[in-house]
Amino acid sequence: MTNNPSVSVIVPMYKVEPYIKICVDSILNQTFQDFEIILVDDASPDKTFELCQKLYGDNDKVKLFRHEKNMVKYSAAYARNTGLKNARGKYVYFADSDDFILPYALERLYNTAERYNAQVVHVAGRYELFQDEIEPIRQENLKLMWDAYDKEGFLHNNIVERLDRNWKNGETRSLVWLCFCRRDFLEEKHIDFLPVISEDEIFCFSLLAAAERYYILHDALYIYRNMRKNSVMGSKNFDKISSAIKAGILALNYVGNVLDKIPRFDGYEQWRENLMNYKTFYGLVGHSFPYYADLNITAEKNALVKEALTPYFGANETFVRLLFNNFQIYFRQSNILAQKLNAFNSQAMNLFSRIDISGNKIVFNNFNGRGYGCNPKYIAEEILRQNLPYDLVWLVNDLNEPMPAKIRKVLYNSIDSAYEVATAKVIVTNYKTLLPFPSKKQGQYFITTWHGLEFKKVEQEAEEKLPPDYVKQSKINSKITDLMLADSEFGFEVMMQSFWYAGEIMKCGLPRNDIFFNRDDKLIQRVRENLNVPAKNKIIMYAPTFRDNPAAFADVYDFDAKRLLKTVEKKFGGKWTLLIRFHPNIAGTDFAQKFLAGSENIINVTNYPDMQELIIASDVLISDYSGAIYDFMLCGKPVFIFAKDYDGYPKERGFKQLYFDLPYKVNRTENELLNCIRTFNAKSLKSKIKRFMEAVKPFDDGHASEAVVARIKAVIV
Repeated sequence: MTNNPSVSVIVPMYKVEPYIKICVDSILNQTFQDFEIILVDDASPDKTFELCQKLYGDNDKVKLFRHEKNMVKYSAAYARNTGLKNARGKYVYFADSDDFILPYALERLYNTAERYNAQVVHVAGRYELFQDEIEPIRQENLKLMWDAYDKEGFLHNNIVERLDRNWKNGETRSLVWLCFCRRDFLEEKHIDFLPVISEDEIFCFSLLAAAERYYILHDALYIYRNMRKNSVMGSKNFDKISSAIKAGILALNYVGNVLDKIPRFDGYEQWRENLMNYKTFYGLVGHSFPYYADLNITAEKNALVKEALTPYFGANETFVRLLFNNFQIYFRQSNILAQKLNAFNSQAMNLFSRIDISGNKIVFNNFNGRGYGCNPKYIAEEILRQNLPYDLVWLVNDLNEPMPAKIRKVLYNSIDSAYEVATAKVIVTNYKTLLPFPSKKQGQYFITTWHGLEFKKVEQEAEEKLPPDYVKQSKINSKITDLMLADSEFGFEVMMQSFWYAGEIMKCGLPRNDIFFNRDDKLIQRVRENLNVPAKNKIIMYAPTFRDNPAAFADVYDFDAKRLLKTVEKKFGGKWTLLIRFHPNIAGTDFAQKFLAGSENIINVTNYPDMQELIIASDVLISDYSGAIYDFMLCGKPVFIFAKDYDGYPKERGFKQLYFDLPYKVNRTENELLNCIRTFNAKSLKSKIKRFMEAVKPFDDGHASEAVVARIKAVIV
């Protein structure tokens, strides 16, 4: 076995002398052998540990640990955490000591994780062995249990929908031994086990909330022994109801900490509020201790509470009333703590507001912590190119985000980030974000770059459709902004009329578009190599817009990718590669994965950090309503519109007339799209594209970054 095994299998043990050999032997006999087994005995009163010493003490693959005393009577949390602390594998997997796994389980899990670069692989099924069955297993007694998933693929990008539907309603059915995890991911996100009953639920929730690449494997690899006699996890002997309430509070606080660490997205605050409301508290408590049905409580019936809690606890009114009363005490206490926390934050902000500005510090924010990209990136690149003596700070959700060495990374929305913003001379953002203060400090300079030409209605144009909190925030942002950037005369007019903004607008184009005018063949070659595009292949990119309705994804985006490639190759000649660029909220859905199957010339580039680099590397674009259509026009490259829902989507979202003036035919079916490619004539479009550009009046000329940096140099004196 190597010094650093690929997989660490963690097995917590407590009173499992009759079962442990079957469990460990099933792991030792795997088709995949690069693993270690970590057995952690939680001070079992029987001979479990002694048996393991006898059977596996001389086996290099097996590591034995034992707690001196039982850490928690009804949970495997401490034992699992001990296993995590001692694990050395790239991945960790969990097995309960009275269960076992199929011979090819680790091979299937490891290969899937490696193939898809997944942080978590979640096995969707299990085989269930009932209490009275005897080994060896009889095939007719196996029962396949699917965990609410019916297809294979990534989960991350429909995570909000999944959690809203399952977790908030107490229907997660999450089990830790169905999860195969990257160890460095768990360490980075500080995910471990809470010492409460059914700690699986909290752990699995954390995986869902924090993982960016969460893969559902449509398979059954685990043999679960259902409700064996004297099962620790089946015990109903939790000591006191107050302990249960404390467990729920602990779980709620843990979830709050996890939510603080996940990447932000549109609607995040509302989603978090939904998860952290009192119903979710009851759901967490309900998964953290056994159900009580015999408590004699005579409190007056509360119809509203009953209605709210019945989905979690059934119709047992006495229990519901007791829990509600205890929660009201907790709720009042938490309100007091929240008030104290707010007072502390106000004092901290007041302290930061008194600290002097650092005259050469620039803080960058790209979509509230998304990382190194968009307009802020190209402004920073120009500063680095000119070797200016500035202190560059980037706000990130992930401190492992790749970034030039001369840029300091600070965690977004942390106290540290508040300090950096409070002491910055210049703040650059591409999002209508707020500072940690009611207004910027005297001497600070706030630049909002926005992020390109919009076909959809924005800001004041769409005020009735925007969340009220966003409208309020946007208006405040406009008041504290010193400079905005316009990409065109059309964009300039939109900012003047719709952004609640009366300040300076620089007519310089967008920094991120400079690379369209300063062709860098080495950069293009580097992008192609990073994507593993064959040297002689040309590139066609499909980049559709996000839809609000997940049910519409499969139908709206569906087409025969191989047929498309054949059509493009016949029309333009040579070999072609198809890049698929979905919205991040779509890429993990099942239908998105089908484009990756069956062809080496189809590549998923959804997670590629810089869309502009993909544009300069691509030769042709297919899209529906994306602003990338305009970017391709700036590059003088062919564009094809494929919009099955053209008759309804633009009306629902609210589109500007500009979209309907585009010089391209709207293809509503796959056959129309392919025919449009076959009959493409660049010369016939030339005059139409010219008229469109004359109406837009673009400012981009390849020098936007220089113009913005020149202004920054004038501000930092």
